Amino acid sequence: MSAERTADVAVVGGGIVGLACAWELRRRGLRVSLIERGRPARESTWAAAGIIAAHHYGAGPGPLFDLLRRSLAAYPDFLEQVGADAVGWCADGILAVARNAEDVAELTSRVSWLTAAAYPAELLTPWELRALEPSCTGPVETAALFPADASLDPRPLAAALEQAVRSAGVEVLTDSPATSIQVTGSRAVGVGLADGPVAAPTVVLAAGAWCAGLAPGFRLPVRPCKGQMCAVRAEGPRRAINYPEGVIVSRADGRVVLGATQEDVGFDAHIDADAIRRVHGDAAALVPGLTDAEIVETWMGFRPQSADGFPVIGPTPVQGLVVATGHFTKGIALAPVTAEFVADFVCDGRHDPLLAPLGPTRFH
Repeated sequence: MSAERTADVAVVGGGIVGLACAWELRRRGLRVSLIERGRPARESTWAAAGIIAAHHYGAGPGPLFDLLRRSLAAYPDFLEQVGADAVGWCADGILAVARNAEDVAELTSRVSWLTAAAYPAELLTPWELRALEPSCTGPVETAALFPADASLDPRPLAAALEQAVRSAGVEVLTDSPATSIQVTGSRAVGVGLADGPVAAPTVVLAAGAWCAGLAPGFRLPVRPCKGQMCAVRAEGPRRAINYPEGVIVSRADGRVVLGATQEDVGFDAHIDADAIRRVHGDAAALVPGLTDAEIVETWMGFRPQSADGFPVIGPTPVQGLVVATGHFTKGIALAPVTAEFVADFVCDGRHDPLLAPLGPTRFH
C-alpha cells in the first residue's frame, strides 16, 4: 500500500458498527476508508443473536435505554436505506420468562418502569405465555411480552451493509490489521498498517474488543467478553424468547439460534463442548421440543465490554479521533443510532446530549 493513500475519514473496524459508520459518513459525502483486520462482520457481529430491544441485557432507565429506543425506532428506515430486505426482520415482539423469585422480581420491575416510560410491556401468566407460544412448556413462574421489540439475522444484515458500503464507494481494506492510530502533536493524522498508512484527518475507532490496544495515549478500558452459541435444526418458537441465561431465536432458514455464554477469558477462541451443552440444555428446559434437536453449528464471538458495561461513543482527547465501541451485547441493536451520532459529530460538530455520559473521557 502506498503512503499516499488518503481519505477524509478512516474507520478502523468492519463489524456492524464500523460498517454502519462508514456507510453513514459516505452517505454524507465524505471519502471513507474502512480498515478491517480480517473479513468484515466475522467477529461479534457474525456471532450475535440479533435482538433489537430497548431494555434487554441489563439496560435499565437512563441514557442507554433512550439510546436503544431511538435505534429501535430508526431500524426499519435503516434497513430500507441500505437495501437489507432479506434479514428476517421480525417485529412481532419478544417474550421474556422468569423461573425463580429473583427473576420474577426483576421482570416485574422491568415491566413496571417500561410501562411508566410508555414502552409497551405486559406481564403474562404461564398459561398466557403458552397460549402465545405453545412450544414454551417448560416450568416458568411468570413471563412478559414486549410487543415493540424486534429481531433479525445479523449475518445477512452484515452482508447487505457491506455491499451497500462498497457500492457507495467506500474503500474497504480487508485482512489489514491496524497497527496504530497515527498522531502528530495532539491530532490524529491516519492509521498505520503493515504495508503503509492511510492518511486521514479524522479516524473512527470501531474495532470492538480490539480497541483498547489501539487507543493512543489515553485509557480505553474495553475488553473481550466471550460468547459461545449454537444452532439447532428444529421448529422453534414464533417469537424470540429471552431468559436470564440467554435467548432463543428462530431463523427463516429453519435453524434455531441458542445462546449465549458470557466469559471473561480474554481472546480465547476455543469452543467448549460442555459450554455448548449447557447453552442447549438451558434452552431445552424452556422449549422441550429442542431437547433432541440436532446441533448444526457452533460458534463464538468476542463482545466489546467496557469497564462500566456501557457503550463508549464520542470524541477522545486526541483531536480528530472518535470512538464507537463497548456496545457489549447491543452492537446490532445500536448500530443505526451509533452511526448517526458519529456522523453528526464528524460532519457537523454536533454532540447529542444523550451521549454525554457515554463518552470516552469518563474513564480519565
